[in-house]
Amino acid sequence: MRNDKERGAGSRTKTGGKSRLGGTFRNWLFNTAGVADTEDLGQLADSAAARADAADQDASTTVPELLTGLRATPENGKNPIWTDQQLEDYLFCARILVAESMDVTLFDTQLLAAANMIRGTVVEMDTGEGKTFVGAVVAGAHALNGRRVHVLTVNDYLAQRDAEWMRPFYDSLSVTVSSVSAAVSRQERQQAYQSDVVYVSVNELGFDVLRDRTATAPAQLMLQPFDVCIVDEIDSVLVDEATVPLVLAGRARAELQSVDVADFVSGLNPDTDYTVEADRRNVSLTDAGIDRAEARWPDVELYSAAGTPLFSSINVALHAQVLLQRDVDYIVRDGQAQIVSDSRGRVASMQRWPDGLQAAVETKEGLVKTEQGEVLDQLLVKDLIKSFANVTGMSGTAVAVAEYLRTNYLLDAGRIPSHKASIRGDRPEQIYATGTQRDAAVVAAAMEAHATGQPVLIGTHDVGTSERFAALLTGNGVTCQVLNARNDSLEAQIIAQAGRLNAVTVSTQMAGRGTDIVLGGADPHRENAEAEHAAVAALGGLLVIIVGRFYSRRLDAQLRGRAGRQGDPGASIIFSSMDDPAANGQETHGLELSDSVSGATDDDGLVTKVGVSTLLDRAQRLSEQERFTTQENSWKYNELIAYQRQVVLTERSKALLEDAAALEPYEFGDAGRLAELRRVLAGQDLIEVCRAILLFEMDAHWSDHLALLSEQRAAIHLRALGRQNPLDEYRRETIFAFDGFLNRVHDSARATLQSLPVKDGAVDLEAAGIRRASSTWTYVVNEDPFGSQSDQIVKWLLKKMGK
Repeated sequence: MRNDKERGAGSRTKTGGKSRLGGTFRNWLFNTAGVADTEDLGQLADSAAARADAADQDASTTVPELLTGLRATPENGKNPIWTDQQLEDYLFCARILVAESMDVTLFDTQLLAAANMIRGTVVEMDTGEGKTFVGAVVAGAHALNGRRVHVLTVNDYLAQRDAEWMRPFYDSLSVTVSSVSAAVSRQERQQAYQSDVVYVSVNELGFDVLRDRTATAPAQLMLQPFDVCIVDEIDSVLVDEATVPLVLAGRARAELQSVDVADFVSGLNPDTDYTVEADRRNVSLTDAGIDRAEARWPDVELYSAAGTPLFSSINVALHAQVLLQRDVDYIVRDGQAQIVSDSRGRVASMQRWPDGLQAAVETKEGLVKTEQGEVLDQLLVKDLIKSFANVTGMSGTAVAVAEYLRTNYLLDAGRIPSHKASIRGDRPEQIYATGTQRDAAVVAAAMEAHATGQPVLIGTHDVGTSERFAALLTGNGVTCQVLNARNDSLEAQIIAQAGRLNAVTVSTQMAGRGTDIVLGGADPHRENAEAEHAAVAALGGLLVIIVGRFYSRRLDAQLRGRAGRQGDPGASIIFSSMDDPAANGQETHGLELSDSVSGATDDDGLVTKVGVSTLLDRAQRLSEQERFTTQENSWKYNELIAYQRQVVLTERSKALLEDAAALEPYEFGDAGRLAELRRVLAGQDLIEVCRAILLFEMDAHWSDHLALLSEQRAAIHLRALGRQNPLDEYRRETIFAFDGFLNRVHDSARATLQSLPVKDGAVDLEAAGIRRASSTWTYVVNEDPFGSQSDQIVKWLLKKMGK
C-alpha cells in the first residue's frame, strides 16, 4: 500500500506508552491549562492498527458487520460518545477501508489523532503527517453516528480538493460527501448541505448563515441545523480570525455622505503635521496639524462631539496614507486594492476594511471606489464556531494556543507524535544591527547552500520584501521562484518543486500553511524521483531561512515546519535585525534593545551580545498578547450584539416558518385592517403579505440598529474624558438602544399594513416601501487594523486638556 501526498511509507510506530516525555516535563506540560495528554488513547489506537495488520480475508465480512453495529439507526439511536471498544472497532475498520478504497495505509499516529479528535480534543500534527486523512476519519465516525458534519477549511480550493480526494473513503462507509464554494449556486448549495459531510471554507459557511438570516421564504433556506464541526488550521480560524466580522451588505436606502479629506491629508508634512509611533501602528496629528485642519474647516470645532466625524475622517485618511503600505498590507491587482492576510500571506478573498478606510486606500491609489452600502447583518467567526454543538480540529501549532482555546471555546489541545522522529536542525538565531546587514547575510547564506545544490526556502513578511530578495538573488546569479499574494494561484505548482535540487524559493507566510514540501519534488512517480530525494537528503534536506520574526512564534514555527518532513533531514534559521517590528516594539515593551546592543556587533553587523534573542522572545510574546487583548476587547464589544441578534432571529424564524406568528402582530394591534384585507385577499395570500411586511421591517430595524451601534462605538471612547469606562458605557447604550426593539418592529409593520395600497384585489408592496436591496454582497471586515481611531482622539484631547 502506498502512503503518499501527505505521508511517506514507513514502518509501524508505537503510539502508546508513557515513556516519550520525561517525568518533570510531562507533569509540567499536562498541568498547563488546556493541554491534553493524547497518549491516553495510544494503546487503543495501537490495538486497532495491530488488528488491521493481522486481518485476513475475513475482514471483508468483519468490517461490514462492525459498521452495522456502529451506524446510528432508529433502533440504535445516536451514540455521541462511543465506548473504547466501539472506538477501537471503528479505527480498525477505517484503516482497512482507507487501504482498500485509496491504497493508503494510515499511520498509527493518524489513528491516535483521529481517536483524540473523535473524543473532542484538538490535535497538533506536524506537516506531512496526514491531517486531511485524519479529518476524514473523524468526519466519517460522526456521520456513522447520525451526526451532520461540516469540515471547515481556509479556502474554497481546499474544500473542493479534500472532498473529492476523500470521496472513495466516504463511499466505503456509505456516507455522502459534498463541497460548497463561492461559485456554487443557491440550488446546488441546498443540495450540498443535505450531505452527511460538507467541506466548506469558514467564510463561505458564514456568508451562507447571513444569507439564510435574510430569507423571505422557507424555500430559500440553504442550511441544516449545525451539529459537528471539524476545523482545519484551527488556531488560524479560532484564534487569529476569531473576531473578524463577516458582513452582508446591500445598496443603501439613502445615499451615504462623507467628507472628502484626501487632498488635505496628502498635503500634510511628516514630523511637522503628524507623528508616527515607533511600532508604526498609530499615527497622530500634531498641534500644528490640528491648526491646519481648523484653518481648513473653520466652522467645525474638531475636539467637540460635533467635530468627531470630521476628525475621524482625517485620521482614517491619514492611516491609509501613512501606515497602510502597498505590497505589504495590500496589493493592487485587477484595479482593486486587495488586502493581504498577515497570518497567511495570501490575498484575503472578499475582505475589505470598513468603508471609510477602504475608500481612503482606493483614493490614495487612484482606484475606482468600491460600492458602499448599509450593513444588513454581520457575524463574527467566533460566533459561527460557537453555534456548533461539537467542535474539534487540527493544526501544526495548536498546543501553543491551548490556554486560549480552553478559555474561549472550552477545548483542549494535545500534540500527536510524528510518525518518524524529527531530525530537523533549528540553528541559533542570527541578529544584525540593521536590516541592510541582515539582508546581506540572508543572501550570503542562501547562495552558500545553493552552491551545494541544497534547496532553500526564504520566508518573508510581505510581498514587497519577497520581491526584493528575489531581485537580490537574481542580481547575484541565482534563479529563484517567488510565491506571494500576486501569484497565489500558482502555489501548488511552486511548492511542488521547492524541495528539488538547486531550487530556491522566496515566499511570504503563505508557504507556512497548508503546504508540504517533499524532498526531490512532490511527484513520487517521476523518473529518478527516489534518487533525487536521496541526493537532497544527503545535502541536508531543505533549508528554511526566515527573514525576521513574525508577530507570533506560531508563524515562525509554521515556516520552520516546511523542513524535516516525516523524519527527513532539514534545517531552519531566523535572521533578525534591530530594525524588525519585533525590535521596533521595544519602546512599547520597555526593552530598550537598540541601546543594549550598541557597540556589541562584529564587522558584519552581527550582534555578539548574549541574551538579545531572549529579549526578542519576550517582545514577541508581548506582541502576541497584545493581539489577544485586542481580540478580547473586540469580542466584549460584540458579545451583547450577538445576543440581541439571537433574540431577533428567534422571532424572525417564527415569522418565516409559522403562519400564526406572521399574523400575530396585526391581530393584536390592527384587527380591523386585517379583517378588511381578508375580504380582499385569499387566506394564504394575506399571510404572505403580512409575512413579507413583518420580515422587511424586522430586517430594516436591525440594519438601523447596527448602524446606530457603529456610530456609538466610534465615539464611545470620548466617555473616558468623564472618567467613565467606555466598554461599560457602550453596553449600557446598546441595551438602551435595543429596548423595545420588537415593539417598534410590530408598530412599523402595522403602520405599513394600514397604508398598504389595495387595487383590483391585489396589493402593491413596493408602493408601500417594501423594497429589498437591489443587490447584496458579502465581505470580511479587517476591523481597526491599527487600533481604535477613537483612542487617538481621546489621547489628543487629554493632551490638550493637560490630563
